[in-house]
Amino acid sequence: MNSKHLMVIDPAVIKPAIESYNRIARTAPYPVTYHLPALHGLTSIKQMRGDISGIVVMGSASSVHDGHDWQEGIKELLLEAFESNIPVMGICYGHQLLAHICGGKVGLLWKGKKEQGRRNVQLMENSLWGAARSGPMIFSHQEGVTQCPDDFEITAVSDMVTIDGFASKTKPIWGFQTHIEATQAFIDDHDILITNSQGTFAFGHQILDNFILSLA
Repeated sequence: MNSKHLMVIDPAVIKPAIESYNRIARTAPYPVTYHLPALHGLTSIKQMRGDISGIVVMGSASSVHDGHDWQEGIKELLLEAFESNIPVMGICYGHQLLAHICGGKVGLLWKGKKEQGRRNVQLMENSLWGAARSGPMIFSHQEGVTQCPDDFEITAVSDMVTIDGFASKTKPIWGFQTHIEATQAFIDDHDILITNSQGTFAFGHQILDNFILSLA
């Protein structure tokens, strides 16, 4: 069994996505650690930064432009991961953070309040999930990536968002604006109104599970 661990960083500022983490932990055939830097600081990340097989950074109500100390701590960790070719998956806030760190641009995609719901996302061919395909994904955001970093390519698009996913051309780094980790608890906690949610999560879960299992 892999002696390293997958580091799941949940930058939640209100309510942690515990059910999403538990699903990741059940999927992984190796240890998974859980970290809440916005709520509980960076101590656990500093203690567990060795022997990392991969990193998942999930969503947050914070903006990458807020300048919190915990955001700087995650940035330092990710820069180390990039240097060591440790695979990274950024989801929603995590997606935006990767763009922000790597030289892309993040900004408001529309005026007013954040948009929430389910949208169809088209994936381009990629080594992580294979052939081009499309399917439903959960979203909840107002900001997004408005310009890809250099050496990144767009891997997912939708009618709402032109950069719904990207990947590094040279490093094992992927990002998705949609919540590929979402569960029923996630849409309940965020008051996302979706009729007939059965089957809504499978498309995103398959991508995230491919990432998780690729680390084994």
